[in-house]
Amino acid sequence: MIDGSTSGTALTQLKIAQAYVRLSSIPDDDPAASVSVTMVASCEIRMMRGPKVDLGGVPLFWLELFDLSANLSLDSCCCHRIEDAAPVFESFVAQALPR
Repeated sequence: MIDGSTSGTALTQLKIAQAYVRLSSIPDDDPAASVSVTMVASCEIRMMRGPKVDLGGVPLFWLELFDLSANLSLDSCCCHRIEDAAPVFESFVAQALPR
């Protein structure tokens, strides 16, 4: 698990940025475009394209916590910047870990 340190946050941001690059390479006309960011227990953290970005601050992408065993979305959040997505990602990791 990410430890909340500066290096841990940087690694999380790098993982999110890599997923964004993969997502960006999917054609714009593919409405089901999503990429896996990571797997945690029986869950997958996915990134999906949001609506087109405009000057009004429309989300750049969405992160989703998806339970593969239940085939159910557990949580999602819109993100405007990679830096904003890091705490969301870490929260999803914590939610996915068995208690």
